[in-house]
Order: sequence, then C-alpha cells, then structure tokens
Amino acid sequence: MSLQSVIINNVDYNVWVSQQLVNWLSKHPEEVLNKECLSSFSSIAKTLKHISDTQLYWSSMIRETATPQFDYIATEVDVKNEMDNLVNEALLLAAYVKENVAAMHENYLIESPWFSSNFPKYEYLQHLIIHTTYHRGQIVTIGRNTGITDAPMLDYNFWNVKQQANQQ
Repeated sequence: MSLQSVIINNVDYNVWVSQQLVNWLSKHPEEVLNKECLSSFSSIAKTLKHISDTQLYWSSMIRETATPQFDYIATEVDVKNEMDNLVNEALLLAAYVKENVAAMHENYLIESPWFSSNFPKYEYLQHLIIHTTYHRGQIVTIGRNTGITDAPMLDYNFWNVKQQANQQ
C-alpha cells in the first residue's frame, strides 16, 4: 500500500468515524451529553467541542486557510452545531486531501503560540487522526460514567475490515 492510499484511507476513516460518533451521540439527551464528569474536558459536549475545534484547526493548516478563533473556556456548548461542524469539516478535509494528495508530501511551516513545526502535511493529518481518536476514547469513557453504555465500534481496523469486505 502506498502512502497515498494510507492518506486517503485516513481521511475516509475520519469521515466515517465522525459520522458514527455523531449518530451515536445524537440518540442521547443533551442533558446527559452535558453531564459533568472528571476528565480532561468535563463533559461529552465539551470534549466533542474540543474534537471539532481541533479538527478545524488542523484542517485549516492542511488546507492553508485562515486559522479559526475558538472560545477555549466555553461554558455552554451547542451540541448540534458541534456535531454538524465535526462531520462537515471531515467531509471538507477529505475532499481537499483527495484533490490535493500530492501536496500532502509538501512541508508546511506552522508558527503558533504553542509550537513551531515544518512537517509534511500528511504528518499533520496523522496528528489530527490520532488526536481525535484519543478524545473519542474519552467520550466513550465519559459516556460509561454517565450511563451511556451503547458506544459503537469506532476502531480503524473495524472500518478497514468492512471496507475490504465491501470491495470484494
């Protein structure tokens, strides 16, 4: 498998897993999604907002668009809006990457208040995927602590096996 195939698989997986997460969370009342729980973000809603914001940030770097501004201390989260943003940005990023897959090998300099880096864009994409995976795991754990025990399978391998079966 080529790096190009890995890159495309990653953006396709990101779309699928974002949709799975949103479909699952949409079945539960907002008061449960906003229920406080000890974690790095204190609720499913706040963790979802972080995933959405972070994906938008890294996607803007990869697509070389304006860096978004975020409310890092939001006390209220518009859950429906964050769900829509998460899926829509995943779709936008996937379309961009597929149309510009060769550009994913190009280095892109990022100078921010937190870090400076000059990596190939596919490294930023890999970080986006890993970072959102980490926080999706937190959502599943917060869910268990707030009574939501019906999390779907969100693993890359599960998606990949299904994809391979669909291609045969």
